[in-house]
Amino acid sequence: MQDRKIYEKSLSDYPDLLTTEDLSKALGGLCNKTIRNILKRGEIIRLRDGNRYLLPKESVIDFMLSDSYKRIMQRKMLIKQTVELERDMILHRKRLLEFCYTPRSKKEMMLFLNLSSVKIFYRLFLDPLLETGELRPTIKNRTSISTQKYIRGIRVIY
Repeated sequence: MQDRKIYEKSLSDYPDLLTTEDLSKALGGLCNKTIRNILKRGEIIRLRDGNRYLLPKESVIDFMLSDSYKRIMQRKMLIKQTVELERDMILHRKRLLEFCYTPRSKKEMMLFLNLSSVKIFYRLFLDPLLETGELRPTIKNRTSISTQKYIRGIRVIY
């Protein structure tokens, strides 16, 4: 009951019959494809007005209280977090490349990135940077020796 009042208040500025554009805004900017899928599944009652749909506000609120809406919002949040993580990875890789202007050991690079997991360091940083040539070993063909250091390779502009 409390959630319903919160959703009613959040939709108070919208008319009693929302358009699909209104619905997208009300649901936090969901894309047209997601809106069409919601309507196709019948999760929100739709009334046809010529070539557009009108959606009763009460039906939209009912949808916002549903598990389907919660799943959509969780997925949207996960996508947003993934994009942020990818952006952070690019920044961390850029910082690491700047740090490796002079030859650095794996241990030095891990300390610089504040990483304790060798597996994560290899998977997210060292291997991708070696594959693209942005980082290169100082001793060729001997990446597993303890004295191996790495230096910035091809300059890449982000």
